[in-house]
Amino acid sequence: MSGGAYLGLVTISMAWLFFLVGLYANWTVFRRQLRRKEGEPVPSGIGPLPGVIGSAAMFFTVPALMKFGVEVPWPWFWILLPLFLDPFCFGWLFLWLFGALTGRR
Repeated sequence: MSGGAYLGLVTISMAWLFFLVGLYANWTVFRRQLRRKEGEPVPSGIGPLPGVIGSAAMFFTVPALMKFGVEVPWPWFWILLPLFLDPFCFGWLFLWLFGALTGRR
């Protein structure tokens, strides 16, 4: 394994680890925001960063899997999925906007 390949492996692994830990942190904060009482302070999440990092990690993981012969169905679905899994990311904004435009809230 060359140095560049090893550096890429470490970078992708750290991106996946950050995505998973950030996703857990954001969902914990989101649950606390839903259960809070009036006037109770709630810590803020770390924003859309875990979803964006997870999407970038998937963007670089899919071609690596395809290079090894793994066929990934619907690659853009898997690349955009982390954006929808993170409660403070862009995917939820689109779902909220769609609900607001159709009259459902």
